[in-house]
Amino acid sequence: MLLILTGPAGAGKNTIGHIIAQKREKCAVIDVDDVRHMAIKPHIAPWYGEAGQKQVRLGVKNACALAHNFIEEGFDVIILDVLTDETGRAYRESLKDFNPKIIMLLPTLEKVKERNSSRSYNLAEDRVISLHQEQSEFKDFDERIDNSNISPEETAEKILRVV
Repeated sequence: MLLILTGPAGAGKNTIGHIIAQKREKCAVIDVDDVRHMAIKPHIAPWYGEAGQKQVRLGVKNACALAHNFIEEGFDVIILDVLTDETGRAYRESLKDFNPKIIMLLPTLEKVKERNSSRSYNLAEDRVISLHQEQSEFKDFDERIDNSNISPEETAEKILRVV
């Protein structure tokens, strides 16, 4: 199984990805934020122009390399990222031999704002709004789930039924 979870900040990608991983016999979770943060100097946020987008592309490339390595060792893989049209195409192309399934987690904007405000680290509200809008416009997914009013466990079970 190769699963890519996308959605705005606060959609539940990390929580749900880890729940799914615990239900698998052998599974790796690749959080692309962690992969991108391996670039210490300079670390450039994705929304800071071409330099930020260059680091986004490098993060995807490195996440795909990790996925290949884990899959070769018999692991299921779950990738957590906020996809764009460009990165979605890059994942599908690089990982096409493994038939990746892209699941969009898209709770309501109100729920995403609520979740963001309850985190120890949170994004500025304007960034939360723009990420939600961008994800609402992203179309290259295999399944979209509004997990505003269902638990992470229920969401994980719903995903496992479709992958």
